[in-house]
Amino acid sequence: MKLKMPMFSVEARGTVGGITYNTWRGINYAKTCTSPTGQGTGPRLVAQGLLIAAAKLWATIGDTNRAAWNQWATDHPVSSWTGTPERLTGMNWFVRCNVTLARLGLAAVLTAPAAAAPDPIVGFAVTNPADYIQVAWSAPQTGSYKMDWFGVGPISKGIAPKIQRCSWLGFQNPADFAGAILITPSNPGRYTIFGRVISTISGLSSAWISGFADGT
Repeated sequence: MKLKMPMFSVEARGTVGGITYNTWRGINYAKTCTSPTGQGTGPRLVAQGLLIAAAKLWATIGDTNRAAWNQWATDHPVSSWTGTPERLTGMNWFVRCNVTLARLGLAAVLTAPAAAAPDPIVGFAVTNPADYIQVAWSAPQTGSYKMDWFGVGPISKGIAPKIQRCSWLGFQNPADFAGAILITPSNPGRYTIFGRVISTISGLSSAWISGFADGT
C-alpha cells in the first residue's frame, strides 16, 4: 500500500505491530507480514517425512557404504530439467533412491547400486480411445520395475508442459503394457503424460518420456 507521511514522518522503515514500512524508488509503502500457506498439506507432510527419514538413515550406513555412494555420484553426473549440469552427492543419490522406494512401500537400500538405471520406456503411446486418456508401451513388460506416471491437462495445444507442473497419477506394473487408463477427462483439451521406469531393487529411475492426447 502506498503511503503519504508514514508514521507521521517523511519516511519510515521497519516493522510495527505486524506491518512493515519501507521505501522503494522514493515511494513509501506498507505491507503486512503473512505466514506461507499450504505448509501442512497431507502430501507435503508425507514428502517431508520421507526426506527426513532417508536423511537420518544416511547417517547410520557406515563409512564404507557412504564412500560407495559418493563414488556412484562421481561416476554418474546428471543434468537438471533445464539441461544444466548438476552435481549430486552420494547423499543426494541415497536419499533420491530411498525416497522412491519408500513411495513404493519397499524397504530401503543401504548399499550403492550395482547396476545402471533402467532404460526409458519403449514404444510409448498416449491415446484417447473412448473418453479416457490411456497409455501403452512395448517395453518393459516384465521385470523388477514399476511405471511412474505424471500428467497435466486440459491445456492449450500451444503450451509445452513441464513435468514440474504436473500431478502424480500413480504407479503401474509392467504387465499392464497393453493399456492403462490414467485420466478420465472432465473438459476438452490436450492432456500430456510423463512416464518413467523405476527399479524396485535399487530405486533408480530412467529418463522421463512424454506423450499427449486430446480429450473431447
